Amino acid sequence: MFEKLGTSLAAIPEADIHIIGFPSSGYASGQLLVKLHPNSPKPFPRISLARMVAPSRIMFKTLSLKPDLLIITTHELLWMALWCKLVLGCRVVYDVQENYYRNILYTKTFPLVVRPLLACYVRFKEWICKPVVDVYLLAEKGYEHELRFARPCLVLENKLPERLAHRYRRTSAGNTNLIFSGTLSETTGVLEAIDLAGNLHRLNPDITLTIIGNCLSENFLDKLKQQALTHSFIRFTGSIYSVEHEQILEAISRAVAGIIIYPANPSTACSVPTKLYEYLGLGLPVIIRHNEDSHKLVEALHAGIVLQPGHKPESILTWLLQPITFTPPPEIYWESAETELLTCVQKLLP
Repeated sequence: MFEKLGTSLAAIPEADIHIIGFPSSGYASGQLLVKLHPNSPKPFPRISLARMVAPSRIMFKTLSLKPDLLIITTHELLWMALWCKLVLGCRVVYDVQENYYRNILYTKTFPLVVRPLLACYVRFKEWICKPVVDVYLLAEKGYEHELRFARPCLVLENKLPERLAHRYRRTSAGNTNLIFSGTLSETTGVLEAIDLAGNLHRLNPDITLTIIGNCLSENFLDKLKQQALTHSFIRFTGSIYSVEHEQILEAISRAVAGIIIYPANPSTACSVPTKLYEYLGLGLPVIIRHNEDSHKLVEALHAGIVLQPGHKPESILTWLLQPITFTPPPEIYWESAETELLTCVQKLLP
């Protein structure tokens, strides 16, 4: 909300930008045009009373701020947005960062028995609140086909701001540290990354794997911690809560290559992962197996290896130990879509 939307919208003349959410330690200072309002003094678990009452707290804060434009970044705030629109008459933008229906239905975040009910409730809520939403921001091109209700829409992929790429330039020449970052779950391929890194480590004991990000399941987090204790090549920084983005970018800057291996799953079938844009934006080569759009992006930049069935660890290691450089084009960065965002938002303002 801050790095991308908030900083971009602050460029609108006389704009007064307020962000309600978990504060980040690294970005608030010095940004006088963006005012941060902590949603709570500390993060709360995914299933908790604090999470249930958060939309009410955010609603009262929003009503006190009286915005002309309200941007919500999760389906959990749709009822709140409905009420704010009725009371304030504000315009509403729904920033759809995930296909929540598929994420709930096809991942193990929630107990199996409640997944269909939760998924259908979320999709019902999105449909019933459609008249409230003036514009949808879609984080994936594929969402245009998956989310037929999301019209009118603007596709804003989760690209890395170029100013952050300059701040976290890679310093990894000659090292053998691989990285897996972002959401840590079975559907994002962290176990496949461990298997691959383990095979490479057996060929070259200098190979290590940094795993950094947040894990939505405490049981799966414990499993990853056990893996880190068992395998000396793993450097693990995981948490049930969000890990600071600057900490992740710092870890990426110290890596020699990023691993992106997604198991087949309807929840991620159309995604071009945020981590891919982060790796490429920082000039980090990747070892990838995902979908056609992701593969095309990597191949066009000559920025990595697209894993094929039967790919030998020996060939990956040979590639890994060679100097690998490429120049990220301007369209790989967030700023390439900034003009479209500003044009869209200014049309909604009074």
